[in-house]
Amino acid sequence: MFRSNQRREGMTIAIFGLWRNWAVAVGFLTMLTMLAPIVPKQWLAPINIACYIALQWVHSVLRKRDIPSCSRLIQEVSSVMLITAVALVVIYFFSRGGVKHELTGQPYTMDTPLISILITAPVACLVTLWHLLRGKEPKVCRDCHTRYGNVIEHGFPGLLFRKEWRYQTSLLFLLSLLLSVVDWGYYLVHYVNVNLNRADLFFFLWLPLAMYVLSLIYLGGRYYSMWIYYCQNDEEPFVERPGTTTMRFLIIWADKIFLTFHGTANNYPNGAKIKKFDTPVVIRTPYRERENLHSAITEFESKTGISNAEIKLIYSSPDDVTYQNMFHYFAFVDNADIVAESDVEGEWMTWGNLCHLASQGLLTRDLVSEIDRVYNISMAWKTYDKEGRRLYKIKHYKPTFRLRDIRNWEVDFNDRRWLNIARNNEDCFGFRLKKIFAKHLKTGKG
Repeated sequence: MFRSNQRREGMTIAIFGLWRNWAVAVGFLTMLTMLAPIVPKQWLAPINIACYIALQWVHSVLRKRDIPSCSRLIQEVSSVMLITAVALVVIYFFSRGGVKHELTGQPYTMDTPLISILITAPVACLVTLWHLLRGKEPKVCRDCHTRYGNVIEHGFPGLLFRKEWRYQTSLLFLLSLLLSVVDWGYYLVHYVNVNLNRADLFFFLWLPLAMYVLSLIYLGGRYYSMWIYYCQNDEEPFVERPGTTTMRFLIIWADKIFLTFHGTANNYPNGAKIKKFDTPVVIRTPYRERENLHSAITEFESKTGISNAEIKLIYSSPDDVTYQNMFHYFAFVDNADIVAESDVEGEWMTWGNLCHLASQGLLTRDLVSEIDRVYNISMAWKTYDKEGRRLYKIKHYKPTFRLRDIRNWEVDFNDRRWLNIARNNEDCFGFRLKKIFAKHLKTGKG
């Protein structure tokens, strides 16, 4: 039996991290609902913004951890808070001009209680519905793929996160829809804005709080059962199965990359299979925590029959949860004949061909993750220094990217700092403000 405390701990963090993210994100929404009647109107929008910043800080902390955590729900709730803040600002300035009238025809002044659940619930309903119907993964997911690689693409956390994100978002949508219908129905029929009576408090405050608490209990039971199934059941083969180490080699000659159209089928729920382009050299071995370059060269030569390629590590994708790690390599060759005479089959693709195939969805997820990482880090390395400031004083300057140049570059694709610079640099909005904020946080810790 291949089982360890480290594996169990990683799976435990992945499972219960979903409950924690729900508790934090939806808890912020519930807290804002409870504060609305007792906080002056002019402070409600700033409080929403402060909660948005707090959620972004939580997302930033989770993103830096070795074991991945799904922050997609956190980003959705952050969007709800921003939209709600804008609506609160509009309502505040609407009420400053003197006596106005609500939808029910009642007078509305600065002293009238503001029922934020009437805004938050419909906004959450629309935002979650949009995300459920959206076909393309958001940026937070693409960043996670690039950051963690194989553990998200094929490992247990990735499968768990994709399934549970849809479940949690659907649950939030249903709860928001129910609150929208019930609270707006009560507001239009029975609410009088002179003060908040017991019925008002029940529908606008205690009902959202009760639904939040019940959701915590329900999801807590769900994830506890899941933890028992995956981490405590000795008969579960997924926990017992030994891990594997995968080595992937991207063969590059001049400005071209060698790809194959075989053995890369993806299964879909309807049973259909669609083959996609991928590198022809993928080697799987029993799990090894580390892989040295000499061993990688030996494995490559044995698989392909190519003995004079220059092998360089691109980056590694560790997986401490299920031990399914991956190592990504470049294999540079001096001419195309070396590959033509080898044991691998495929065809040469230019960078333009590669981009076109990616836009058509004809590349495997692993290959897309590799290309994204190589391109983004290369462009960041060529454009900015290690502090994220432009090397050339030309705003939005974009250097050229050529496959043939990679062989001579001294850039560490395994350095996650360059991934952060690619996302947050001098050409990004709020760069200086973020730097100041980070500096003060660092000073405060010291």
